[in-house]
Amino acid sequence: MGEIETDRYWLVARDKPALLRAMMVELAGNAHISFEGDLTRCEFGGQLEPNGNETFVLHRQTAFPRHGFVVLPLEVHTVQPILDAVLPASRYMNDIVHIQIEKMGRLEFGSYDNFHAECIVCFHGVPRTTLDRLLASGVITSWTEPYEGARRWHG
Repeated sequence: MGEIETDRYWLVARDKPALLRAMMVELAGNAHISFEGDLTRCEFGGQLEPNGNETFVLHRQTAFPRHGFVVLPLEVHTVQPILDAVLPASRYMNDIVHIQIEKMGRLEFGSYDNFHAECIVCFHGVPRTTLDRLLASGVITSWTEPYEGARRWHG
């Protein structure tokens, strides 16, 4: 366990594909999304400009075993093609281990360890009004802002 910075929100998802879609739509534009895991069943067409290189913000979360890794531009017109590649057969849960979204050079959303309940986080680039809307619609069951000195188990 370690200290957790207070610049983030912890989310508990009820509808994981809807949460992924909502975060992609909210953050699209001058943004990128990365997927890490078994990407062999994910068809990221050439129009999505897939790139296997880590960036300053989006990098591999698992050193071993070494998973597939891809970074894609996240723009309004790429949201649906990306979802078409990762949602069928629950690939976003079964094949993909980690998902991260950066916007304008800052990490704004992360889902780690197959959407584990204690491993979903977003940052202040996602407005509280969006989180409240997701809560009211049942997409998430809760969101909390860590207090100073808060700790969260990632095990």
